[in-house]
Amino acid sequence: MSIATGRREGQAIQLSFSGRFGFGIDQWAYLPFEVPLGVQRIRVSTPHDRFAVGGPIRNVLDLGMFGPAGHDLGNAAGFRGWSGGARDGFVISASHATPGYLAGRIEPGLWAVALGPVVLSPWGMAWEARVTLERGQSGPESGPMVAYPAPAVGRAGWYRGDLHLHTVHSDGQRHPGELVAAARDSGLDFIVSTDHNTNSANRVWPACRTGGLLVIPGEEVTTRHGHWLAVGLPAGGWVDWRYAPRDGVFPRFASEVRESGGLVIAAHPAAPVPGSLWEFGFDHVDGLEVWNGRWNLDDEVSLRIWQRLLCEGRRVVAVGGSDSHAHQQAVGSPQTVVHARELSTPALLDGLRRGRSYIARSRSVTVELTASCRGRGAGIGETLPVPPGAPVIVTAMVTGAAGTTAALITAEGCVGRAAVPGPARTMLRWEIDAASARFARLEIREAQRRPLGTMVALTNPVWLA
Repeated sequence: MSIATGRREGQAIQLSFSGRFGFGIDQWAYLPFEVPLGVQRIRVSTPHDRFAVGGPIRNVLDLGMFGPAGHDLGNAAGFRGWSGGARDGFVISASHATPGYLAGRIEPGLWAVALGPVVLSPWGMAWEARVTLERGQSGPESGPMVAYPAPAVGRAGWYRGDLHLHTVHSDGQRHPGELVAAARDSGLDFIVSTDHNTNSANRVWPACRTGGLLVIPGEEVTTRHGHWLAVGLPAGGWVDWRYAPRDGVFPRFASEVRESGGLVIAAHPAAPVPGSLWEFGFDHVDGLEVWNGRWNLDDEVSLRIWQRLLCEGRRVVAVGGSDSHAHQQAVGSPQTVVHARELSTPALLDGLRRGRSYIARSRSVTVELTASCRGRGAGIGETLPVPPGAPVIVTAMVTGAAGTTAALITAEGCVGRAAVPGPARTMLRWEIDAASARFARLEIREAQRRPLGTMVALTNPVWLA
């Protein structure tokens, strides 16, 4: 790596770095530079070699910035933004920043451009980083992050939400207001803001007119060894992603999210994309995103992982999210439907944590699942005490799933199927043995045009004890 410095143009200072990265996806570089007193704006651009052979096989130069507080692991005070491979440059000033970055005072001291190359070309990647420090008038300083609004609805019920969404603050196409409009059109009650590795969108949401839609702050923590959703971050919360399983620090960051009241959810754990396959194990997660966007083979694999965990007795919650990036990707398909005491962040997180939820492909699909024994009953996410040898009756009520097949799944696998003939409310009933079943959950699929059929809805289990 080389550096050329000292060039001045008027009130601007120009710095230039260059180098070449070799093949690999797990590498980081920091380009330190001194910011003198009086600098009001920092501009960065990063031209680099392009390489692509289709799909995820391409070179990407992830990009970010840390301020004079430092760039050591977990240093939220030093973090000033991240755009990953979505941008080749950015601007930061006191009053304005490129989406993904944090506006605020330009403190004098040692700053650093952060580079995270994903190099899949056998010839490596040549790159350059151009940094411009501009003096001039200081604009009004951006304010601190503030808490999100209070509950929109103060009654218990089933609330529909999308737990995985992106905006222009990472690699999405929608501005926050456009995302709100799309969510309301899909019949959602809440969304979770999960831009990659940055909390800049969470500065925008409190001032956004949501029309009663609840926005829960979050982040898609995009490591090179799997992605996870930090759901329910506090105001200003940010989670670092620069680690591998061998570093042994994932439990620390997961614990910090949980201690602040949030949830840790492994996102698309079976996605066959470099850096996306989940490698951190399941000891420190609250949930698995078993349904990511349009149902596909990756989701089938995630579903099998989840079933294995349930059979081991782990009460890991299944969730779904659209992972919508582009305008043509529907928001709220799928959607996670949560039973909560009210429409508020703490109540929804509590409902999710307890598994009081199911996943549906759209707002037209509703599912109720109840297990009963000798006059006692339990619903999704609840536990039904069962005396030894007593039979358990499982009842499902399904709406909006005409022409589908419902399958009752227990620890023994599929123990019963039933047709859902029409869109009207349909009741299904099975009798099972609690000792061998251990839990009961429902999968509803379309007619099998492909080997397993496209998912329409799936529930978290009713537990049998």
